Amino acid sequence: MNNDLVFQTAGLISVIAPCVLLAVLGISTLLDRPLGERWTTRIIQWTVWIGLAASCTMLAQMLLLGTRHVPIEIGNWAVVPHFHFALKLVFDRLSVPLVILSFLLCGTIGAFASRYLHRDQGYNRFFVLYAVFLLGMILSSLAGTSETLFTGWELVGLSSALLVAFFQERVGPVRNGLRVWVVYRVADAAFLVAAVALHHMVGEGDFARLIGSGVWPQGQASLSANQALFVGLLLLAAAAGKSALVPFSGWLPRAMEGPTPSS
Repeated sequence: MNNDLVFQTAGLISVIAPCVLLAVLGISTLLDRPLGERWTTRIIQWTVWIGLAASCTMLAQMLLLGTRHVPIEIGNWAVVPHFHFALKLVFDRLSVPLVILSFLLCGTIGAFASRYLHRDQGYNRFFVLYAVFLLGMILSSLAGTSETLFTGWELVGLSSALLVAFFQERVGPVRNGLRVWVVYRVADAAFLVAAVALHHMVGEGDFARLIGSGVWPQGQASLSANQALFVGLLLLAAAAGKSALVPFSGWLPRAMEGPTPSS
């Protein structure tokens, strides 16, 4: 089989697998015909194993061939004069191990949660949010553009806030979920300003344009030092809010109000 075809196939499967999981659980819930616990558990297991096998295949192929960078461009979301918003995935020796770690951790959590939440009235709702979180993590790890990253970023944030507020019959979890959501909005504002600034500076949100020509760190950057510092600080503030770093760490203890598997 052609090496490029292996890269393309393995890369797309690692993203399509969580998309299918979210579609199956989400559509069945919207139709008010949620799957039973046994089928939900099986689909989650298949998704994790398929995604893990695809990402491990990608990493093994990269190591065997000495390949360090495999971009997969799926297309543009929108094209306007001087700007375009692209959906791009980047597989390298940093992003692929993060994808493998995400599948391993989410697979372990899924196996635990399927038993911990057995016969819980919120069983299906938990795993719908679980599927949203898994897809968000994979997209965030592989994002090659600010638009792709923001999509995964928002999926992770939405699912996290809703998991914190999972026990809706109590005031405390709902209040804590709202607090998490407010902190995330501040982080998202910093991210959006960085994305807009990046578009105005280089005409697109492709992270490769931050590096410019050549292999990092020897390459010639497309941004000036001050521009790179401005964008970098905004992204750092956004990441700090999402990761509960100081001064945004106040929401983390409150997140323990959610179900044990999500914590």
